[in-house]
Parts: sequence; structure tokens; C-alpha cells
Amino acid sequence: MFTKILLTVVVVALIWFGFKYASRVAELREKREARERSRAVPGAGPSFRDEVKAAGVKDLAKCPVCNTFRATDAGSCGRRDCPY
Repeated sequence: MFTKILLTVVVVALIWFGFKYASRVAELREKREARERSRAVPGAGPSFRDEVKAAGVKDLAKCPVCNTFRATDAGSCGRRDCPY
């Protein structure tokens, strides 16, 4: 009787910790893939400055060259004839 209960507890514990381990491995794999994707191609993203530090709302102006709306202090978009 005692061995059946002990065996059941051990099996449940193995399944529990197995799922915890598998989810942890999957989480680490996702983080590693996200990190590799973020630095995969250095020139793939937008070439203007990142405005993470800027707080508040900014007015946007339409670029006459590429017809997109962007902040005037965001820097050049990378085109030769960019007015910003």
C-alpha cells in the first residue's frame, strides 16, 4: 500500500518537474531566437534614431520625398535627398 502511494507521488513529481523543465527550455530558446533576430542584419531596420528616451507627443510632418509622416527631429531616413 505504501509503495503504491510512494510510486504515485514519484510519478506525479517526475511529470511536474519534466513539464517545468520543458517550458523553461522553450522559454530560453525563444529568448535566444529573439536576440539573434534583433541583431541578424545591421542595416535591416529603420536608419533614423530611436526615440525611446523622448517623452510626450511629437508633431509629425509629411516628408516630401518619401511621403511618410515622421517627427522632424528623427534624423535622416537615409535617402540622399531627405530634407531632415
